[in-house]
Amino acid sequence: MNTPPFPTSRSAVRSRPDGIHGAPLLLAFALLGAACSSEAPAPTPDQIYAGIVAEARHTAASPGLSAAVAVDGELVWSGGSGLADVENDVPATAMSVYRIASISKPLAATAVMQLVERGQIDLDAPIQEYFPFPEKSHPVTTRHLLTHTSGIRHYNPGEFDMKDHFDSVEAAMEIFQDDPLLFEPGADYSYSTYAYNILAGIVETVSGVSFDRYMRENIWSPAGMDASFLEHQGDLVSHRVRQYVKSEEPEGVRNAPFADLSIKWAGGGMIASAPDLVRFALALDAGMLLGDDAQAEMTTPYVLTGGTTSDYALGWRIAEDDLGTWVAHSGGATGGSTHLLRLPGRGLAVALTANVQDGGGLPDAARQLAEAALATADAAE
Repeated sequence: MNTPPFPTSRSAVRSRPDGIHGAPLLLAFALLGAACSSEAPAPTPDQIYAGIVAEARHTAASPGLSAAVAVDGELVWSGGSGLADVENDVPATAMSVYRIASISKPLAATAVMQLVERGQIDLDAPIQEYFPFPEKSHPVTTRHLLTHTSGIRHYNPGEFDMKDHFDSVEAAMEIFQDDPLLFEPGADYSYSTYAYNILAGIVETVSGVSFDRYMRENIWSPAGMDASFLEHQGDLVSHRVRQYVKSEEPEGVRNAPFADLSIKWAGGGMIASAPDLVRFALALDAGMLLGDDAQAEMTTPYVLTGGTTSDYALGWRIAEDDLGTWVAHSGGATGGSTHLLRLPGRGLAVALTANVQDGGGLPDAARQLAEAALATADAAE
């Protein structure tokens, strides 16, 4: 599922109504020395973050929501609000593991770029040099796949919540591999989770190991992401949340329908905790996963053949404002909504993970957490 991009200006956040909805900026001023009242002490940073997260859960209408915040290269806060499991009254915490949906894409893109750095993949060579995908009317490159400009289609009706299990990356491609391209690669932008399936196949062929093993050994383990996995329905995963969809019933939610994510592991089939997503961002900022040149290429928006610049780069959405270049990705899964926001120039990363489908407001909440973290850090200097 393609979810809206993040706010690109402070006004997008500050336009929220007064009260707790608009509290983050008011509380940020408190961090800079303003007292809330003559009797009450100023809120602590932890209270500010927790308040934003609680309101984000309310706005998303999600049973549970977890979040993590880092600034200046350090994880400064993580926590949860609401319930990870409604039926069993299990609270959502920083350790809760959610479907991260399309945030899987920048993780998979990083794996590809590692192989590019090693000289094993040429981004502009036809993909058939690395994986036996059927040839199309025009050459498709790895760069096209990463930037959603390949012309490979997205889901057809019924495929988003598919229940079928696929034993391999190759098997999951049978659904779309014989379909024609939507347009000549590079000429247009069309979001495609299936394009990332092909990237997983390329990683497997070039590296000689399974996509699962490659991610564990080259991304998750180096970054200290101990609560990140490809979702396998039968596996026992500590702190995994239950997934929900919105309902008009009194509880407001129902259990999400069953969906087997083996159809889209690289594009939307990973699970992780919010702190793990922040650890991924920090590992990138520290140069633990990729060098500077590869990261610069990943965050350079793609220019279509007609000259139009996309806001999508190689696995990331990009925006700029007075604070710098923001790098982000959202995700929407069966029973989940997510957002990861980065400001690499400040070592800042914010992750929010919710266990409800179509949860709104996460990009705004991420920006609020980011501004609160920056205000806290600047006040401490």
